[in-house]
Amino acid sequence: MGVAGLAGCPSDSGDGGDGGSTATPTPSGDGDTDTNGGGGDDTDTTTDQEAVTDTISYAVPNSPDVFNWNPWTPQDNTAGDLWMSELHGLRNVHTTKTSYSGTTVPTPHKPDHDQIEIMTWIEDYEVSPPFDWRDHHDDRSSYWNSDPYDAVAREKHNHVNFFKNGNKFTEDATFNQKAESQWTIHYWKDKGEVPEQDKKPTSRPVLEADAGPVDGNPPIHPDFTEPYLERYLDAGTEDEVNAITDELTSDRIGLRRIALNGGTDEALAGSGPYVLKSMDDVGSEKMVLHLDKDHPNAEHTNVEKLALYWAGGDRRNTLMTEGQLDLSSGAITPGGTMTREALPDHVQEFTRWLRATGGDMWKLNWHNKHLQNLWVRRALVEAIDWNAVSANGWGQEGSQVLEHDTFMLDAQSKRHFSEDFLNSLHTYSRSANKKRATEYMKRAGYSKQGGQWIDRDGNAASIDLIATSNIQAHIKAGQTIKANLSNWGFGVNLSSQTDSTWQSNLKPKDGLNYDSTIFWHGDPYIFQYYHDRGAWWDEALVAGSPTAEDPFEAKATDEVDTQNKPIVQQVPNEPGAFEAPDEAGKAPDLDNASEVNLVETVNAIRKPGNSEEELQQLYRTCAKYYNFYVPHFPFHQYLTGSYGDVRDFDWPDPGARAFDYERSFGIEDVLVLGGIAQASTNTDFEPPQ
Repeated sequence: MGVAGLAGCPSDSGDGGDGGSTATPTPSGDGDTDTNGGGGDDTDTTTDQEAVTDTISYAVPNSPDVFNWNPWTPQDNTAGDLWMSELHGLRNVHTTKTSYSGTTVPTPHKPDHDQIEIMTWIEDYEVSPPFDWRDHHDDRSSYWNSDPYDAVAREKHNHVNFFKNGNKFTEDATFNQKAESQWTIHYWKDKGEVPEQDKKPTSRPVLEADAGPVDGNPPIHPDFTEPYLERYLDAGTEDEVNAITDELTSDRIGLRRIALNGGTDEALAGSGPYVLKSMDDVGSEKMVLHLDKDHPNAEHTNVEKLALYWAGGDRRNTLMTEGQLDLSSGAITPGGTMTREALPDHVQEFTRWLRATGGDMWKLNWHNKHLQNLWVRRALVEAIDWNAVSANGWGQEGSQVLEHDTFMLDAQSKRHFSEDFLNSLHTYSRSANKKRATEYMKRAGYSKQGGQWIDRDGNAASIDLIATSNIQAHIKAGQTIKANLSNWGFGVNLSSQTDSTWQSNLKPKDGLNYDSTIFWHGDPYIFQYYHDRGAWWDEALVAGSPTAEDPFEAKATDEVDTQNKPIVQQVPNEPGAFEAPDEAGKAPDLDNASEVNLVETVNAIRKPGNSEEELQQLYRTCAKYYNFYVPHFPFHQYLTGSYGDVRDFDWPDPGARAFDYERSFGIEDVLVLGGIAQASTNTDFEPPQ
């Protein structure tokens, strides 16, 4: 949920909200296979000339008074913790593949290293279908106080999380992980070894996605987690468990409890190359971390300090325009949050790329009688200028409309399907094609009276469109959709809702109180798109079960999913097939098509035993279903990047492989914590064009 939320909330993160260009740099190398490779040289990072600065500055949306490393509190105030923790892996921004410790990248911008080897917490992993996988950690990892940052610490943290989530007395719940050595943790899917628990054999691609990536809360030091774990293990009643959980969630891990010289003598968190050495380095404006010369990534860099300014949103933008910050995420575009005119000359964009996991969709609810009609959905998509929707919402050059209609963003479409298959699919218009839209409405059985579309029963065609007030881009996009459709004769009732109201209206348990909405869209893996999931925060091809107590997963025996989409559909045999009966309802009879149970299909993707050919056939079935029925309409993905101080720092060239990696939703911490950032020895720089 956190990943999906960040993908759709660019206002604070800068991702997708600051815009970008229409061209994406081509990486100079794949970068995903260079693990455990040649390594950097051992040359001292000092040069004959002194660096003009010893500090690189970034902003985090937090403050020293509320910062809390404890992830189990009701209010998540951990923002900034990733700057104080080990890189766990390096996710390629173009492909979403992850590389691990030992990855080497060329660094010609550095005077002392032609290439560097980046250490990450995960060193390697292994997968043993259908249940098991193992993560191997780099044995050089440690907390700031030199205690091992190992698999043991990770298991204790995760075990506390398991109990905090209420699993102590749940009969079918098992804690499926074990630190089988100090640096290797073993995970497994449910094996049906306890009462009420079903076996969950899983395919290799899904297990590989579970292995390695640790994109979440960094494990707290065992000095904090172990006492809670022991109490949970000893608890004999639900009341005891609840009492422990109450204490856990109210236990604050402030900066004093993690600083090496904080006065508490605890040092409960913190790992990675930049260390909070003393509370003397914490002020109301910023916090200064110092480079640990013993950290493997420290040998690459001449940047001695990392200053984290306490600022988010408008305050962060002000600091950047004042030249106080050296690095930020996004792109400098005419319609973005940051424009060229607002920034000092020495703050410039130095890379941008297509956000492989970040975009947006027009989400449709088939409980609305108009949206149940295949030709109406097709007509609405054709009647809207999606280029304008994208530009008005996210700014000129801020995003790029999708090239292919597979339900996925383009990075995954191109990764999993051949060019021939993609080119054979039907392509919906990106600019408004009112002529085609009118034809489709007539085939749906609608006619126009006084400029208004009317169905066969005489009802005026209209739908509701809701957007969250928390994301201004969604509101602007919704206004464009309304204008396009209203001018064409299809009514749209647009409403902006508070974030909590909007979320509630999207939840299956609360009744799905919407017709359509603008919604974030984007996942790292194909099986996350082609999946059955009734969660409000992340849209899958099948939307969960309306008959189950928990609507998260649909059932093959359901007639429809939570959005009233039929579970069994006829899917064309040929990609790109488009013909359907007039007035086609939810489940039309088609020629040259096969009957497909969508739940069985998406579940088969996640089960072991498929050959590559069988897996590809399942993927193609999902793509053909989406392409024909257009149940929703993902329309664009973000163009993003990074910008910062080019006067005091030297950066790689825009297309360099050193810019190919990120953790979470930005490359900034990889650039700094990986040792890629290089303080300059002069202040010459090219002024902006």
